[in-house]
Amino acid sequence: MPEISVIIPVYNQENFLCETLESVLGQQGVNSEVIVINDGSTDRSPEIIKKYEGKVIVVNQENKGVAEARNHGVRRARAGLVAFLDGDDRFLPGHLARAAEWTKDHPEAVLFYGDACVIDETGRRLYLQKSETAPSLEKLLLGNFVIASSVVARKTLFDQGNRFEPMQVAEDWDLWLRAISLGAFSRYPWTGVEYRKHGGSAIKTKTLLAEEMYAKALARAFAAHPELGESLKRKAQAHALSQSMVRFLAAGDKKEARARALRCLSEAPAMPDAWFGLFLTLFPDSLLRAAIKTRKQFLKWLT
Repeated sequence: MPEISVIIPVYNQENFLCETLESVLGQQGVNSEVIVINDGSTDRSPEIIKKYEGKVIVVNQENKGVAEARNHGVRRARAGLVAFLDGDDRFLPGHLARAAEWTKDHPEAVLFYGDACVIDETGRRLYLQKSETAPSLEKLLLGNFVIASSVVARKTLFDQGNRFEPMQVAEDWDLWLRAISLGAFSRYPWTGVEYRKHGGSAIKTKTLLAEEMYAKALARAFAAHPELGESLKRKAQAHALSQSMVRFLAAGDKKEARARALRCLSEAPAMPDAWFGLFLTLFPDSLLRAAIKTRKQFLKWLT
C-alpha cells in the first residue's frame, strides 16, 4: 500500500503538465501513487497524460470543476495520506518523503501545509509566499494562508464526510475553514512546492466570482461558529474586500478597486491596506502599473 496518494486535477494545462508529473514521479524515499483526474480537458492534456500510463492512475470525467476532480481522486486514493497538486504546479525534490516523516511526528494534526515558491509561466521564481506559523480558525478567517498544492492531509479527514464543495476559486478555503475545527493544522518548516501564477489562473480572470465565493465561504463559516462574534465577522469581511481591491488594482480597474477600498473602510476604518489601496486609485494608469511592478520586485527582493 502507498504511503501517500498524490491527486492532480487537470483541465487544459498542456503547457505545464509534463513538468508537474515529472516533479511527482521524481520524488524519492516514499511509496506513493499518483492519481491524475482529467476534468474534461479539450487541449493536448489527455495525450500528455496517456504517455504516463502505467506510471500514474488515470481517471477521465466530464468537466465538473476542480472540486469534484479532487473529490474523485480522494475516493480512489488508497493511502492514509493524500497530497494535492494542481496541474500547473511542481513539487520540489524530497518533499513527499519529508512530509511523510513530518506526519508521523505530529499525530495530532489532520492537515499539513507550508510555504510555496511562486513562479511564472516560464518557471522563473518570483517570490516566496509565506504561510502562517501558528494556524487557528480566527487567523484563517482573515485570509487563506494554506496553498492547496502544499497540502498533505490525512485520509480520515475525508472519511468523516468532508469534501470540496463546488465554490470555484474558494473551494480550498471553504474546506480548510471546516477542517480546522476537526483537528489541528501543522505547518512544516520547508518549502515543498512551486506554485504557478499566470494569465490563466482562475483567481486573476474571475475577480468578481472570487469576491462572491469568498463572501459565501465566510458566511458559511460564521453560521457554523456564531460564538466568534460580530467584531471578527466584520474584520474578516473587510479583509476579503481588501483582497478583492488588490485584484482589481492588479487588473488596472481603479473604479472597482476604489469601491472595494471604501467598502472595506466602512467595515474597518483603521485598515492600512485599504487606505493605501484607495491612495493608489488616485494614480494615473502609468504610475499605478509602475507601483504594482515595484511591489512585485520588492517581494522578490524580500524573499
